[in-house]
Amino acid sequence: MNKHGYAKTIVALAFGGVLLSGPPGQTVQANLVNESGTAILADAFGTATGSEALTVDWSVVESVSDIYTYSYIIQNPAGDVLLNNDGTPTSIPEIVDAFGIGFDTTIPGAYVPFSQAGGAYRQNNGVNGLFWFFPAVPAGYSSPMLSFESYLPPALGNADAEDANAPSPWASIPYGQRVPVPAIIVPEPTSTLALLAAALLLLLPFRSTHSQVH
Repeated sequence: MNKHGYAKTIVALAFGGVLLSGPPGQTVQANLVNESGTAILADAFGTATGSEALTVDWSVVESVSDIYTYSYIIQNPAGDVLLNNDGTPTSIPEIVDAFGIGFDTTIPGAYVPFSQAGGAYRQNNGVNGLFWFFPAVPAGYSSPMLSFESYLPPALGNADAEDANAPSPWASIPYGQRVPVPAIIVPEPTSTLALLAAALLLLLPFRSTHSQVH
């Protein structure tokens, strides 16, 4: 158990051919998560390829104290330009200057307080996740590394990037790809049938004794 009371969880995160789990047959220390990959954020018109889509380079690294560091770098492809309202391209280069990921930071262990780093300005939006603002990244360049820490292992979640002009915003849904975020597991409510079965089991000894008396 780590200091937040969470049992060590083995999480396999399949994404774009990458499996977020260590190779089998290694020691516990060797099985610490240390994975990286890329995800595509589609533009407002649903384009998920070419110069109008953004690439997010991500990594998740687990420390020996069970702290996971999540990091993201947003790549603005060369040739990215502003689009007209009908989706046709202009000749004006496009920038990106904000990035966000969606998960509930108020869940115990989901977010290590004050660990959000990178960018010019950072914002913790609670149930809506984390947000970063950074100096404008022109086409052909990348953002600074944006990161935070969590006590929870990774699962796939949604991300978005923004600028004030089309084709912003770019997003994971509905046409892009998701990125690793802390895996928040919400237990399913106990069903009525399960409660009934438990009640019947508790009554069995009483019924047996009652039969012997009569």
